[in-house]
Amino acid sequence: MKSILVCITITVFIAFPVPAQNKTESNRIRIGILNLDGFGDISNVIENANDKLVMNIRDVGFYDAYDYRSLQNAMKKIGKGIPEHCRDPRCVLDVGNTTRMDRMLYGSFEMSDNRCGISLTLIDVVRRENIQVVNIQGAPGVPYADVLRAAVARLHGSLADSTKVTLYHGPKVHNEKQFLYSGIGLGGSGLLYGVINYVIGSRNFNPLEAEYVDDELASLGSSAAMIPLFARPAALANAYVAASDDAYGVLYNPAGMAWVRRPEAAAVYQFRFGIDNIAATYVNKATREIGFGHALLYSADRDHLMTELYFVSAVAYKFIHLPSFIRPFSLGASLKVASTRVKGTMEDSPSGTALGIGLDLGFLWEINDQIRYGFLFKNLPLLNRWKNESTNKSYFEPGAATLHMGGSFKAGYTTFLIAEGQIPLGKEQAWVMSGGIEQEIFRVIFIRAGLQKEIFSEIKNAWKVTSGFGINFNKFILDGSYEYNTNKMFDVINVSLKIGI
Repeated sequence: MKSILVCITITVFIAFPVPAQNKTESNRIRIGILNLDGFGDISNVIENANDKLVMNIRDVGFYDAYDYRSLQNAMKKIGKGIPEHCRDPRCVLDVGNTTRMDRMLYGSFEMSDNRCGISLTLIDVVRRENIQVVNIQGAPGVPYADVLRAAVARLHGSLADSTKVTLYHGPKVHNEKQFLYSGIGLGGSGLLYGVINYVIGSRNFNPLEAEYVDDELASLGSSAAMIPLFARPAALANAYVAASDDAYGVLYNPAGMAWVRRPEAAAVYQFRFGIDNIAATYVNKATREIGFGHALLYSADRDHLMTELYFVSAVAYKFIHLPSFIRPFSLGASLKVASTRVKGTMEDSPSGTALGIGLDLGFLWEINDQIRYGFLFKNLPLLNRWKNESTNKSYFEPGAATLHMGGSFKAGYTTFLIAEGQIPLGKEQAWVMSGGIEQEIFRVIFIRAGLQKEIFSEIKNAWKVTSGFGINFNKFILDGSYEYNTNKMFDVINVSLKIGI
């Protein structure tokens, strides 16, 4: 009987052999580690810091770690290379997919004031999502090797490391002079131009005989500053209050200036109902917490019967030193100087000039890594001082204040959703609801669409349907948009360009 059982056992093992366990292939996770971006006084330590990061990852115990050189060699074998400054998650994912990694790790390293700041992001290549993000800063005098070790430990859920660290908010920035000089220059130029235009623009105006009156406030805005200009916001149905962290955002929400990541410039041309609209913007960070932006906006018809020129300066402060349960938020303000000239061609047509000053106030809050909320008080207030040649009267005309509120949501790395509402502040204003979606394809092409609708309005069945595209050429993005209004006979096409400096 025993011999029979032994024979059966041997037969089973021969017919169904137990697979050999290869720990490297079955249990270990392939992870690619990009070199850290360096900031501050790091010339003598950055290479060693990269080596220590790889060593710390290998010490975790369940990784097959591939450093930057290994990844680069793997890419060269198939005729590709790692893009310079590959720190966008989508770029990192492309490298991970190409080299067949399970995970990718990238981040930044800063040495400043005898302190080390570390930012690390661990990505799951297969699921295309963040596993963990760590931002810590060592206490003064703590060696950077200890901070690196603590960052890797926290990256994998361990808080047992005794290294004294605090929350790290990114590298320090010192562009205060640029912010100060550019703001004074643009604001001074706007006031100078506006005063000259106001004083000598209406030559037939007699101030000694003029009557001074106060005009009533109208709650419907009609200035060029109310027009959706840049192509990306226009393609998203002009819903941009919660996404204004780029060069397009200067005219949409000043609070977004505190979230800009690098210097950017943008330009746009739009032909709308016989009017040429041209705008140019520039944004940058003044400090780690303060961002700023400037804009020039020109609007005129082909016969120059009405010309508007706006000088806009925006500044925002990001509140980052908050309790751990409160995510960063920012407050911002825009100061606008407007110069307007009207030229009547008929006997009863009005002519005159105006000088205006306006203020926008904005708020932007990062609720989590995917969701942002923002609101904007626009033209709070906006006052125009008019000299009317036709009636020989001078008067103040307040502009219409509006309230905008909205949110945005990032679904992964490729899909972006945004919604916004305009809340009435006057009896003539309507509720306006708008929203849009943006889909990224191959990290190069963006497809966008949006809808806007006036609610409880006297205008029935009025819909604005928008669409657009974007093409990413590495350092600059070309955007275009198309706008169709169901109650209009003319369609609107926007073309804008955004450049990363």
